[in-house]
Amino acid sequence: MSDLAGEPIERVLSKAPGNDAPIGGIKVMAKSGWFAARPSGTEDIYKIYAESFTSGEHLQRVLQEAQGVVDRAIASDPASPEAGAAAGP
Repeated sequence: MSDLAGEPIERVLSKAPGNDAPIGGIKVMAKSGWFAARPSGTEDIYKIYAESFTSGEHLQRVLQEAQGVVDRAIASDPASPEAGAAAGP
């Protein structure tokens, strides 16, 4: 993945920028939006958070691409407890 909703990805984080602590997932950022994905602490699902700075349509595109990233990550790790579980918003 090199772009997010048609824009180059500027940053991908797996640690907090302030103290370098693990964030328990990833955050992918582009100029006009971002998404974060992490496993739920209480259910066998992944949670996706996203924001668009331009429009609702753009937000839907960010969410769709984020869902694809999560789906591929789950599929590539069949030993994961989340494998086969539905990803949720």
